[in-house]
Amino acid sequence: MNKVHQKIKKYISKPHFQVFMVSFSMCLLFFFIISKQSGSNIPPRIQAAFDPIISMENDVSKNLNGKPNSINNLLENMFSNTKEHTIEIKNGDSVASLLSDLGICYSEILEVSKSIAPLCELSDLRPGSDKLVVRLKPIENSDSKVKAELKELEIIKSPIYKVVSLKTKDGFKTIEKKSNVNVELVRGEGVIDKGTSLTQVATANNIPYNVIDKFYEVFSFDVDFERDIYPGDRFQIMYEQLYSDNGEYLGNGEVIFASLYLNSRHEELRLFRYENEKGVVGYYDENGKGASKTLKKTPINGARISSKFSNNRKHPILGYSRAHKGVDFAAPSGTPIPAAGDGKVVFRGWKNGYGNYIKIRHNGTYSTAYAHLSKFKSDVKVGTQVKQGQTVGYVGNTGLSTGPHLHYEIIKNGVHVNPLTIKLPSIQNLTKSEIAKFETARDKINIQFAVLDKNFSQFAHLIDINKIDASSIIK
Repeated sequence: MNKVHQKIKKYISKPHFQVFMVSFSMCLLFFFIISKQSGSNIPPRIQAAFDPIISMENDVSKNLNGKPNSINNLLENMFSNTKEHTIEIKNGDSVASLLSDLGICYSEILEVSKSIAPLCELSDLRPGSDKLVVRLKPIENSDSKVKAELKELEIIKSPIYKVVSLKTKDGFKTIEKKSNVNVELVRGEGVIDKGTSLTQVATANNIPYNVIDKFYEVFSFDVDFERDIYPGDRFQIMYEQLYSDNGEYLGNGEVIFASLYLNSRHEELRLFRYENEKGVVGYYDENGKGASKTLKKTPINGARISSKFSNNRKHPILGYSRAHKGVDFAAPSGTPIPAAGDGKVVFRGWKNGYGNYIKIRHNGTYSTAYAHLSKFKSDVKVGTQVKQGQTVGYVGNTGLSTGPHLHYEIIKNGVHVNPLTIKLPSIQNLTKSEIAKFETARDKINIQFAVLDKNFSQFAHLIDINKIDASSIIK
């Protein structure tokens, strides 16, 4: 047995055997790379063993058309001494200077800048946001300031968008790279406790501020969050969270579903996000009735009511009783005043005790008025068409007023009505022909929301909302 070992050891030490083993290893490597590209069925265990090598067939091993480069290019990238530098752009940084500091020659910097220019100007990179990834090959024994050859420059504009310039034999070639945005649905809920607000409870339950704002917005036509919310009221919400392909959190998407139970009304309000046949997105109740109304009852969210609508109120300055034809909302001077609905400005100016005053006609039935403004929005004049939510002026203390506030009026068919109690018509109601499509979308959303319940959340990833057959749902 010792003689056999000695013969094997002697044979292995011979040069021709070592050359054979190196050649065999290279051939085996080529085989698996080519097999990977052609979709060959390699046994799982063998495939797993070679995955670390094959995984290098990525951006580096593909040309700018998305096709695999030659084996020589692949090996060059695998075994070269290319160095990588990641640079965060800061105020005052010059990209040309940053590249020059890495030892890259001016002619290459100029060439790569020209290649990138149609997609991205190097001088326009945003400090604190954009960053560079520079891949270069050091030049050995260089006596000049040029210490490296630029091989690739990557400008990362966001987690899902970057511009890449790769050096080829024909010069630098530049492309855009966009990754997918992956959507994950998240469920949130809470109960209002004594001494807390809906915002406080939602925040304590890790619901983001912009999602809370959207929740307020979609219910703002039916709910006065300053006066209609009481302890024991509860809310539920389902919204999107967005991630890049590599799992980086990008922010929040749309609110898909929202529910609010009001004990004072013994009523649950449920709203579903839906895009109609014309591509217009809105929120609808379970019957397809639009959440948006012609007007908002309270144009300034969260403002305290300092005086209600009344047919007989003692005027705080004049001292005698007369009708108070609107609602006063106390707010700091300068608070923006949004238009309660789409319409046309028919009056803008000074009006006796009202001070600075704006009146908007919304349609043949409704008009609204805003009084005691500190100033008007400069681009809002008589004849201007305004959109719901557009700022028309700012809270002030002009005219007969004891403090900064908005006096808000709704006029229906020429008669002043109480903004807090009037029942306003919905807009964006669905047609009869579209109700069936909405009901299908509604039922899918209900199923997805139920699956996200904490008792079943581990199964949520198994549900594809787009493949749910809503017609099979038990009513």
